[in-house]
This record gives sequence, structure tokens and C-alpha cells, in this order.
Amino acid sequence: MKYEEDNNIYSSSGRDISSRSRTYEDISSRSERVQSEPRREASSGGRTGGKKRKKHRLRNALLVLICLLLVCGGGFYAYVYRMLDKIERDPLDQEDLGITTHDYDGYRNIALLGLDSRTDSTSGRSDAIVILSIDKSHKKIRLISIARDTYVAIDGHGHDKLTHAYAYGKSQLAVKTLNQNFGLEITDYVTMNFFELSRVIDYIGGVTIEISAEEMKELNNIIIPQMNKLGITCEPIPNAGKQLLSGGQAVGYARIRHTDSDVQRGNRQKEVLVAMFDRVKKTSVLKLPNVAEMVASQCRTSLSTNDIISLGTWAMQASPTFEQLSVPNENIPSSGKIINGRWYYVYDLEIARQNIRDFIYGNQPEQAAP
Repeated sequence: MKYEEDNNIYSSSGRDISSRSRTYEDISSRSERVQSEPRREASSGGRTGGKKRKKHRLRNALLVLICLLLVCGGGFYAYVYRMLDKIERDPLDQEDLGITTHDYDGYRNIALLGLDSRTDSTSGRSDAIVILSIDKSHKKIRLISIARDTYVAIDGHGHDKLTHAYAYGKSQLAVKTLNQNFGLEITDYVTMNFFELSRVIDYIGGVTIEISAEEMKELNNIIIPQMNKLGITCEPIPNAGKQLLSGGQAVGYARIRHTDSDVQRGNRQKEVLVAMFDRVKKTSVLKLPNVAEMVASQCRTSLSTNDIISLGTWAMQASPTFEQLSVPNENIPSSGKIINGRWYYVYDLEIARQNIRDFIYGNQPEQAAP
């Protein structure tokens, strides 16, 4: 499938078939008007009365238009509400989230867990671990990706990779592990099958990503052949540089890891998410319900429908800026270690906790990954 920057490639064009305005003659009895009101030719009052009637007609037309818009808007809202209400809900036990601090008053941190399951959205490990931190007062959304191979304590399972928390205890344990090790005070989550994002990306017309020569090589030689075998059809990348990617190509890009590190893989996943948001903002409003329905069909969350609508409305109206952080980074010394036969990212979690807090509070710029 060929993609172009024109966002209307999926939109159908149509002609303006609105009716032309017409003038209608007043055929009411002239004799009756002469008896009951002054002649318009003899008095300016007649002209004033005509202007008033025109104003009344204009006002009434505007009222009718406003009512129609409200009815249509209400129907649109009701449709979106019913559609979002179908998302699978799995509420968290708020008494067992491992929250022991109150550092994030005025901020809202939500865990985004991208699953690596090829078959459904409920099994597998959390292949992508991104914290969505919402700062409404400064109109910012901060994305913090945490390396999935980070060596952490998992309640009831000793020390293991962060990605395994979801496999052990689904979203409840994944959120609890993040809170206990990084002090993030997360109370909600969203899981998404990363493979299914390809359908959404195709529908919105692709996403624009900068690709290096090394990334292109791994994509074309390893990732894209794997994607095609899984039934996600995509063409090889023709050139390095900034370009529009199809859904399969974008998901493949988010899975690259052998050119550099797991940290950079997290950066690529964030790039795809930000590029999707930018593309959706340019998408026709008539397509947004379908976008929401496609995403919703692959999600599981603890967020209520009202929560989702409220956050989505704010994001579209405020058009927040995005800031990104990777953990670990140059301010968090880390190393790879083999422990009990497994490779882990090992670093000081207290330093990481403070680094994340400073970033969310805006006390430091975005950090580049090592």
C-alpha cells in the first residue's frame, strides 16, 4: 500500500449540493395591511419593521442550526460513549498498588503496557513499558520508557526482569512493581497489543519516522520478513531518512533492538506513539470514531469511559507538547549483568526514582539514552 502525506487519501470527496437561497413574494392581502398599519412608502417605521422581521428570521434560523448541531453532537457523543463502554475493563485493587508516597499531587501517571502476544491482548509479557504522565497545568504529556530487562523486586517472585511482572500477575502486579521500585503512584493502566497498532496506523494514513541506515538494515533483513510471516504485510524500507511508514513498517520499527539496546527500543516505541498522536490530530473528525473503536478493540484498562473521554477531549483541545525520558540514561549509571544465568539491566533504583521525579516536575530537560 502506498502512503502519501495528504491526510485525505482515505476520505471520499463530494460535491456541494446545498440549495441556493431563494426569494419568496409576500402574497398576503395588501388591503388588510393598509387598514392596520401605515404605508411603508410614507414612513421610515415600515422599513424598520422589515429589518426587525429579517433579524427575527435570522435569529430563528441560527437557533434551529444550533439545535441541530447540539442534537448531532449529542448523538456523536452518545456513539463514542457506547463504543468506549465496550472496552474490556479490569479494575485494579487500589489497596494493593504498593503506593507509599504522595509526590505527584497535580500529576497523573498511567502505565501503558504494550504486550508482545501475537494472538490476543491478555497474555504474554509487557514488551513495552511506558509511563504516561499528564501535566494539565503546563499542557504537557511526558513519556517515560523503562527498560523491560531492568532488575527489580517483584512481590512474591523475588528479583527478576521488570517485563516478567505482567506475566506473573497481569496488570495488578505490573503496576505494583512499578510503584514499589520507582515510586510512581500509578493507579491506572492501559494494555495494548502492539502488533494490532498496525491496523490503526494504516487507517490514519501511516506515521512519519526518521530511520537510520542501521535501523533500515535490521528492518529489511530481519523484522519485516518476520512481520510478513505473522500475517502483517509490509514492504521493505527503500531508503534511510525521514519517511512515511505503513502500519506494519512502524510496528516493525518499534521492535528493533539488535542495532543498539533495549533502551533505544523503548525510545522507538515512544516515537511511534507520538507520531500516531500527531497524525490523529490531522485526521478528519469523521474518522475519529473508527480510530477510537479500532484502538478500543485491542485494549484492556482500569480507566472508566468518562475518564477516557475527559482525557481525550483535553488532549485534542489543549494540544499538549510531548517530552520524553528513557530509564536508564546518562544520569543513571547502569550496566548489563548476568545473574543466575540471565542478562539484566542493573542500576541504582533510588537514583532512577529521583531522575524520573525531576523530569516529571520539569526540573530537568529530556535525557538522551546512552
